[in-house]
Amino acid sequence: MSRRLRLLVLSYYYPPAGGPAVQRVEKLVRYLPEEVDATVIAATVADYQAPSPLGMPLDASRFHTERSVRRVPAGCPYRLWQLLPKLRLFGAIRWCYVPDVARRWARAAGRLAEDLHRAEPFDVIFSTAPPFSVALAGRDCAQRLRIPWVCDLRDLWTGYLRGAWPSRWHHRYELALEKSVLAQATTTVMVTPGSREWMLRAHSFLSSDRIESVTNGYDASDFSNDARTTEDRFVIVYTGVFCGPEQPGGGFRRFVQGRSFRFRRVDLDTDSPIVLIRAMELLNDPRVEFRHLGPAGGEILHLFETSSVRSQIKVSGYHDHSNALAELMRSDAAYLCLTTIVGEPRNEQVPQKTFEYLGSRKPVLAPVQDGDAKALLMQAGTGLWTPPNDASALASVIKTLVEAKFAGKPLVFPRENFIRCYEWSRLAGRLFEIIDRAASRPQKVCVA
Repeated sequence: MSRRLRLLVLSYYYPPAGGPAVQRVEKLVRYLPEEVDATVIAATVADYQAPSPLGMPLDASRFHTERSVRRVPAGCPYRLWQLLPKLRLFGAIRWCYVPDVARRWARAAGRLAEDLHRAEPFDVIFSTAPPFSVALAGRDCAQRLRIPWVCDLRDLWTGYLRGAWPSRWHHRYELALEKSVLAQATTTVMVTPGSREWMLRAHSFLSSDRIESVTNGYDASDFSNDARTTEDRFVIVYTGVFCGPEQPGGGFRRFVQGRSFRFRRVDLDTDSPIVLIRAMELLNDPRVEFRHLGPAGGEILHLFETSSVRSQIKVSGYHDHSNALAELMRSDAAYLCLTTIVGEPRNEQVPQKTFEYLGSRKPVLAPVQDGDAKALLMQAGTGLWTPPNDASALASVIKTLVEAKFAGKPLVFPRENFIRCYEWSRLAGRLFEIIDRAASRPQKVCVA
């Protein structure tokens, strides 16, 4: 690239606000060519931390912040919101904040972008959502500044498989917002091939040359080959939070929390350790141990405490990124589970942990629906797939792995060339190629 490029990045989350949501934009900014001047507009750290139901500490050690970052407060009434989780009504916020709590931030970020553009014009905009108000900020900036815009969507918006809206009106209104975003964006980037295909099916006006797919990834430097597994046990690790099973609640509470309308029918029980615990019970091998590296809610703890293999289950709570990866490298296998979409043949979801499992080269026990995650793991040579609710099949797979370990045999045969394609340095390069290409295009707006 011979010219100097000025890039405006819009991201509600940015270091030192940790978590998977920030990795994508932080990696892009880290690996940008020297010829690119990037200015990031983000929310304040308090805006990320205050509403977090997990209360996770921030892990600033993970990120580099050498580029220019401007922070804009979201102006949310967090003290008032602190009462809502105690009443199990935190989801009531969605009735009033459409599409989400970042809407006021998006307007302020747009005003700041205009001021910065007047002082020194930008060449192209890159936004990453959710929160989906960030996409609205990108849309408004592209219209006002009259420059190209790349809209990155880390999740489906109105088609999100676990999406729940307070009412049909909310969903229809957000669908109209989504269409306006897709119509304005020079290029839209989805995080999985399946989500790209979903968008093309859902929005007939969207041409295939204006929507791309760039997945998440892993950093090779995060993984150490010096880790030793436990000699007398077969350790299975899960990192993060289980989304199921859904906690029971009364009709009024579900209505207020925003579970009155779901666009897609899902089974949350498969996004849980249920099938793994049942498989361990069937196997009844005291050498098998399950370690959950993350917070566990009441339903999950009840499952663990009432299981006949409860002595083989360890819950260690939240780990920062480096410690979680160290525990992963000391394990023998990783566990992946997903929400199952009822009545659909494929699942487009691929959680960030999947790519870190790839980076570890560990076997991945994957009782998941057909879809992008299964295809990725099978092509990598590390996936061991079973149907989502088949505890017997999963027990058979675990038994084979246990026997292989104690016989001194390889557990899986990773395909290195395939796995290395998902290193962040390569993926960030692909994202920048899309941005650079968009910067050279004249502005075009589709009619939704």
